[in-house]
Amino acid sequence: MIAQVPEQFVAAQKAGVDALFGFLNAAYPGVEKLVDLNVQAAKASLAENHVVLSEAVSTNDPQALLELQRRQTALVNEKAQAYWRHVNEIVTETRSELLAQSQKQVSAYVRESQALADNLGKNTPMQSGTFAAFWSKSFEAMRDAGAAFQQQAMGAAQEAVEVVDRAGKVVTARA
Repeated sequence: MIAQVPEQFVAAQKAGVDALFGFLNAAYPGVEKLVDLNVQAAKASLAENHVVLSEAVSTNDPQALLELQRRQTALVNEKAQAYWRHVNEIVTETRSELLAQSQKQVSAYVRESQALADNLGKNTPMQSGTFAAFWSKSFEAMRDAGAAFQQQAMGAAQEAVEVVDRAGKVVTARA
């Protein structure tokens, strides 16, 4: 039975690595969308600034310059609101994917870790008195710590979701 322990240890480690890469793979599309949004915003801003600067340089009327400034201020506010709405949509979508992925991966990691702890707890190397009791209790504690970790991770993920939701509401309220 002890021969299974290295296999279970490897399986638990693999579950941890899978959890990390699953989380990163779930986050990557959101980051990619944010980068695309920022590139598009930068391109549009450069083109619009060129047009506005050309118009400002070509006019000699101070009243026309004030009107241009007023129009630009209104346009900048509208574009900023649209930008933040897009950011909020991307963050909300990514948050949902990350929460689902983290729940799945943490559950798998804890399951593998608990199986390892259970197996180690049942298969003491020495079946005598105090050492066997110590061995068994230490792996029960490890299993309980895994369950506590799962609860803590789920709570942290939920708290992160709530923070993102609150931030999104603030951005939407400003928009």
